[in-house]
Amino acid sequence: MKTILYAADGSEVSMHAGKIANTLLQAWPEARLIMIYVMPAIVPDSVYPYWAMMPGEISRDNAIADELERKARADLFADTNSRVEFRTEIGDPARTICQIAEEQKAQMIVIGSHGKGALDRAILGSVSYHVLHRATMPVLVVK
Repeated sequence: MKTILYAADGSEVSMHAGKIANTLLQAWPEARLIMIYVMPAIVPDSVYPYWAMMPGEISRDNAIADELERKARADLFADTNSRVEFRTEIGDPARTICQIAEEQKAQMIVIGSHGKGALDRAILGSVSYHVLHRATMPVLVVK
């Protein structure tokens, strides 16, 4: 079975990437899609467990993940919901996206070109850059 990994962060660009991912999913009737939201770990677990460090941040990130899944089920993947799996992970976003893509033997990664704000565009836009350079499978970067 073919697998598409779609990395979401809730930004407008990310939602546009989700529409493209859904178009690909519709074109491949035998494919499945994994939508992943990666919560950035502030400090590695080996130093201090993330869950114990900032419970308020975890709650906020979980709320973001829940809202992303709700929107995706209702808007992006309404016609293909049965072939979509939603995952939330904690870690370095680029590394985690590539790792999950490898583990799931994804044929393609779909990701937005940058995150939500100006700072995200300048710094966190590097997530798509690092995914593009680390991944062993094709990466579709959507503007």
